Amino acid sequence: MASSFALSATRARIEQLDIEIEKLQRLMDPLLAEREQCQQTLLDYKYPILTLPAEITSEIFLQFIPSYPEGPSFIGTQSPSFLLRICRRWRDVALTTPALWSAVQLLLYNSRYHAQQRDLLKSWLQRSGKCALSIRVDCLKGAYDDGTIFAECVEALLCHASRRQEIDISLTLEELRSIAGTIQPMPLLRSVTIGIEDWEERPEVPVPLLADAPALKHVVLYRGFDPFVVALPWSQITTLVAEALCAKEAVEVLRHTTMLQDCHLGILDDGSAADFSMPIPSLPLRSLKLQWETFNGGGADEIQRFFSALHLPVLQTLSVREDFLGPNPIATLSAVRPTGYPKQMEVLCAFTPREDYEAAFPLASFTFGPT
Repeated sequence: MASSFALSATRARIEQLDIEIEKLQRLMDPLLAEREQCQQTLLDYKYPILTLPAEITSEIFLQFIPSYPEGPSFIGTQSPSFLLRICRRWRDVALTTPALWSAVQLLLYNSRYHAQQRDLLKSWLQRSGKCALSIRVDCLKGAYDDGTIFAECVEALLCHASRRQEIDISLTLEELRSIAGTIQPMPLLRSVTIGIEDWEERPEVPVPLLADAPALKHVVLYRGFDPFVVALPWSQITTLVAEALCAKEAVEVLRHTTMLQDCHLGILDDGSAADFSMPIPSLPLRSLKLQWETFNGGGADEIQRFFSALHLPVLQTLSVREDFLGPNPIATLSAVRPTGYPKQMEVLCAFTPREDYEAAFPLASFTFGPT
C-alpha cells in the first residue's frame, strides 16, 4: 500500500508535467497556426487545369480516350471511368459529357466478368444520353454456360437501337438468330463490321438483322463471313471490305451492290466455280483492291474470268496482282475501264516491264510491289 509520501511525490510530478506541457504548447501554438495557414493556402489554390471551363475540360477528356467510333475499354487508364477517380470536379465533368460514353465495347470472353460487363454496359448507355452510339460486341463461343447475361446485354442494347451509328459484332449464328426477331429500326446506322464465330452452311432465309437501316453505307465482313447469312441492304452500300469470300460469293455480292464506290475484296478460291452466266452490272467503283488466295497454286483461269467480268467506267484507284489480269494484263486493264483508265494503279508481282504500263497509260501513277 502506497505511503502518503509516495502519493505526494506523484502529485508533485503531475504538476511538473503540466508545466512542461504548457511550455511545449506555447511553442507549438505558432507552428499549428502556421500549419493551418499553409493548409488554407492549399485549399484556396486553384490548379490551372481546374480553372478551365467545363466545355474545354470535356474536349480534353474526349482527346484522352480513343477516337470515336473506336471504343475504349470499360476499365483501365484508357477508359473514361478512370477520370471519375481523379477529383470531384473531373468526375462531374465526365458524367455530364455524354460523348465520353458513346462508344462501347462488350467483350464476353470470360464468364467471371460477364455480370460486371453487363452492369458497366447499362451505366455507359445511360451516361451517353442522346448521343449516336458505336457498339462492338464480341462473344467467344463457350465462354458462358447460360445465355442469361447475354440476353440482358442484348435487351439493354435494344433499348437504344435508334441511336446506333456504328456496329461491330462477332457472334455465333445461333446468337444472331436469337436477337434478330427483336431488332428495331436503326435510322442512324451508317457502318457495320460483322463476323460469325461458327456456321456450317448458308441458312435458307437470311437472318433479318439489318433490314431496316436506311443510312447504312459501309460494311466490313470478316472471319470468312458468308455475306448472305444476314440480310443486308446491298443496293445502298457504297463501301465494302470483305477479307475471305469465295469467288462465287464475290460475284454474287457485286451483282447486288449497284452503288458500290470503294471496295477491298479478299477472295479465297475454294475450287468452286463462280456463275458468270449473268453479267455483273457496271459499277460506280472509284477504288478497288483485289486480293486472291488459291489452294495449290490453281485457279488462274477463274481469277482472270472474274477480273474480265468487271466493268468499272469511273475507276480511279486499283491495286491488283498482275497474274489476275491474264496473259495480256494491259489489255485486261483497258477493258475494265473502257473510257480512260485508273489514275493510280498498284501492280503486284509484275513481270511486264514498267515501261509498257507507262506507255499504255501515260497519265497514270504506278506503284509496283513484290506481293
